[in-house]
Amino acid sequence: MKQKLKYSKTAVIPGLILALLLFTVAHSTSTIPQKEQIDTCILTGVEETSNFEFNQAYDNFNQIYLQDNINPASYFYFAWLLSKMQDYYLTKDNKQISSYLKYTDLLLDKKLKENDKDVDALFYKAAVYGLFAYMEGSQNSWWQSAKYGKKMRNYAKKIIQIQPDNADALYFLGTYDYFADIIPTTQKFVRSLLMIPGGNRTRGLAELKDAVAYGYYTKVEAEETLLYIYVYYEHSCIDAEKIASSLIEKFPDNPAYKLALSYCTYYKQEWAQNAKLLEDLPPHYSYLKKYGHASVVYEIEYWLARIYLHMEKYNESEELLLQIIKEKPTEPRWIYQWSLLSLGQCYDLRGNTTEALTYYTKALQLKNYKNAYSKIQWRLKNKLTLPLSATDY
Repeated sequence: MKQKLKYSKTAVIPGLILALLLFTVAHSTSTIPQKEQIDTCILTGVEETSNFEFNQAYDNFNQIYLQDNINPASYFYFAWLLSKMQDYYLTKDNKQISSYLKYTDLLLDKKLKENDKDVDALFYKAAVYGLFAYMEGSQNSWWQSAKYGKKMRNYAKKIIQIQPDNADALYFLGTYDYFADIIPTTQKFVRSLLMIPGGNRTRGLAELKDAVAYGYYTKVEAEETLLYIYVYYEHSCIDAEKIASSLIEKFPDNPAYKLALSYCTYYKQEWAQNAKLLEDLPPHYSYLKKYGHASVVYEIEYWLARIYLHMEKYNESEELLLQIIKEKPTEPRWIYQWSLLSLGQCYDLRGNTTEALTYYTKALQLKNYKNAYSKIQWRLKNKLTLPLSATDY
């Protein structure tokens, strides 16, 4: 029997079991819901996920399953929901997500065997391989990610052949075109050996913008993808701020969008405005630490500590950094080492050289993330305070 996710008052605890994936056609319900009903569940669930309303999103995706337990959409969105929750705070468990995706893929194969021009089935095929590609990329398995990305691209191309104006397909094509073009030259060479198509950065951005403007299922995802591209890769604050403000207005309870916006105000050195943007978030979302790595919370705490350093609020910065160091988060992987480094800077700026050297030494004993070693070694060699501007990334 299907078991529902176990809930806490404020967050979803992942209790989806793999037995759910073993249902066969014999268990299919007799009443097939109308496409409009399914679309309502999907679109509402996507928006709820974007607003950190994970319980409600699960309920919407579950409605699809309860009415038609062989509908690929329900299994795909169970996987997608879990991947989002893991991005923000849950402990990683890609095996569970993979099980949903593999079962989705089996159902889609049957649909495409009956009709190889089934656009909905082709869409979910692209979505399945897109999520597989993302999972592999997040584990630095770039070649496996590229292979899945190629499959995603191929299914999106098939959709365009059938429906040239399908904007959802443009989301997949835009994601592939952009990221395939920005990978390092050495990876491009190996990619060519694997016969994986190249991308086009400019075309990818244009395709993603069209998906935002005209997309149906992928509109929110395309907008979020563009936000992170403009923040992390294009470093275009003008574009990023516009998208972040739009997402925050629609989804005010998602702290990740405010964090993304804060990167822009940070690099513009708008310290007071930046602090105001982030200060209320750590206590509001601290409960997430009970459920996994809570990377979004730790990033907010880290950057708020950096803001306080610039504002010369050293006590407040020290408190946040010591908390991060005490809890020793594993995600994002760089944050523990860079909290040690930043705390060393905090003590340096207060004239406490002994404490500063203690934390620099601890940071040097860890794996080198984001070139931390060279920053600390410069400090130790020159016996000068390491400028904050040298570590503002």
